[in-house]
Amino acid sequence: MLPILHSAAMCRYRYFMRAAGLTTTDRVGQAVRAARSASGMTQRELATRAGVSRRWLIDLEAGRSQRSELGLLLATLRALGLSLTIEEPPPITNPETRAALAYLESL
Repeated sequence: MLPILHSAAMCRYRYFMRAAGLTTTDRVGQAVRAARSASGMTQRELATRAGVSRRWLIDLEAGRSQRSELGLLLATLRALGLSLTIEEPPPITNPETRAALAYLESL
C-alpha cells in the first residue's frame, strides 16, 4: 500500500485533508489553496514569501503541475507554516475494505 503524504498543520486546523492522503498533485494543490485561503494570503503574497512565481503557484493550486519541483513545493508549504510528513497508513481491519483495496491494486 502507498504511504500517505500528510500535512500535520492541516489537521490542527481541521481542514478537509485531515484523513485524505495527498497522493496526487491535484490533492496537494487543493491543500495548498485551502491553507492559503485560510491564512488570508493572496496568491501573489504567498508566491513572494515562498520565492516562487505566481504562475507556478496558480498551476500548483489548479493541479496542473504534474511535475512540481519538490523544493518549490516545500518552500511554499514553509511559507504557509506547514510541513510535509510521509507516514504509513493505519492498517485496514475491515475485510470488505481490504478486499476492495486488493482489487484496486490488482488493476
